[in-house]
Amino acid sequence: MKLKASTIAGVTLLCVMVGTLTWEILERLATFAFGDGPTLTVGPYGFDLGVLAVWVRLNPGSILSVPGAVLLLRRL
Repeated sequence: MKLKASTIAGVTLLCVMVGTLTWEILERLATFAFGDGPTLTVGPYGFDLGVLAVWVRLNPGSILSVPGAVLLLRRL
């Protein structure tokens, strides 16, 4: 079965968002449990056009979720 480009982009974006959120929760729980530690978050990166602003915060969970998206797409 051939997947559409929109399906690939949607699944990848969804996995990256879940990975980012999961890493943020784990990082906050670790900070609460072990005290203030270093953060691995990169960003925010984005652009501001005056009318429209888009910002992206990346963390290791964002990057680690991409192989999960590939595995999920292979099973579809």
